[in-house]
Amino acid sequence: MENDVEQRYPMTFAVLRNAADRISNWKNVTPQAKTRKRIEITKVVVALINTL
Repeated sequence: MENDVEQRYPMTFAVLRNAADRISNWKNVTPQAKTRKRIEITKVVVALINTL
């Protein structure tokens, strides 16, 4: 399913992947803050999947 999203929304998917990578590299940030941001990205991906 992830491939469908990537093919249908390549720019959006690239932006989300970039954001996820940047969040992973955050320094001096609590694990809870990282988790909250990952959850936000996951919600966007799920919303995109629901449009397929």
